[in-house]
Amino acid sequence: MSGSESSGMLVHGSLMVGYAQACKNLNIVAGRAAHAFIDKLEINSWYPLEQWRELEHLVLHSYARVEPILVRVGVEMMLGWYHFGPGRTQIKNGAAFLHFQTGSQGFTSVVQGGLDVIGTFDMDFYDRRRGRAVIHSTTPFNRWMERGVLIGGMSAPGDLDYVDVMMGDDPDLLHCEFH
Repeated sequence: MSGSESSGMLVHGSLMVGYAQACKNLNIVAGRAAHAFIDKLEINSWYPLEQWRELEHLVLHSYARVEPILVRVGVEMMLGWYHFGPGRTQIKNGAAFLHFQTGSQGFTSVVQGGLDVIGTFDMDFYDRRRGRAVIHSTTPFNRWMERGVLIGGMSAPGDLDYVDVMMGDDPDLLHCEFH
């Protein structure tokens, strides 16, 4: 996790509910506390980053190795967003999701706060012909979950045969490959 903690950052309820629903869909066991927490969420409300951290904490402390779980949560969040939310009307293909997520309609539509608080989610490199992109993230969100968000969002339209997102030596760089 990178970026600054809280300092006034707000997370949209749709992101919170999407995360919680992904956990339910994947049968992630986080106990009674998770269900009580999830039941209080409202999709159109804004929540302080601390509440996102509470929800994340319930998952992180339920598993010994959380990285693949967080990738799956990110994928599931985006599949739900695309198939049951506004995704179909906002992106037409997998590659377009990269532009959407790194533009003003994606990441910045579900967080509020100054750039010094929310960080950035920017495309550093994009080559459609070669099927490669590099995303630079300075957000306070877990990079494994962000990796899943990219995989899920690019896979959801179904036009790409292959999608993967890897992290290299710099954990703030997400290397995308798609064909």
